[in-house]
Amino acid sequence: MYKWLDRAFPGTTKVIIVKKLVLDQFVLTPYLLTVFYAGMSIMEGSEDIFLELREKFVPTFMRSCIFWLPAQALNFSLVAPRFRVIYMGICGLIWVNILCWTKRQSLPVATKEIATDASNSAAGIRNSET
Repeated sequence: MYKWLDRAFPGTTKVIIVKKLVLDQFVLTPYLLTVFYAGMSIMEGSEDIFLELREKFVPTFMRSCIFWLPAQALNFSLVAPRFRVIYMGICGLIWVNILCWTKRQSLPVATKEIATDASNSAAGIRNSET
């Protein structure tokens, strides 16, 4: 992706850096967070694979903006292309730990109650049908 961004938007002017940041953060990140939370829910066997996504998308996206916008601004403006793999590897390691911490945070109690009520209602419907 970074090679494409560098070819499509060569240079390190403020306007070019902002274009790269917007494309990276606001086009790719929502898709990746959706895949992450839905995929993890599928692997965990959750009944509602989008429940955690609905609850954690906004806080995770905000953390992503707080972390990645400055990191990418430095990447696009100061880091030489030959060192970007190392720099992004270090940033990625830090981000994965933030993402794992966010993933392990408990859902709000109201959300758990709604999910439990929905499960109980579904179980009641199944039991009444038998």
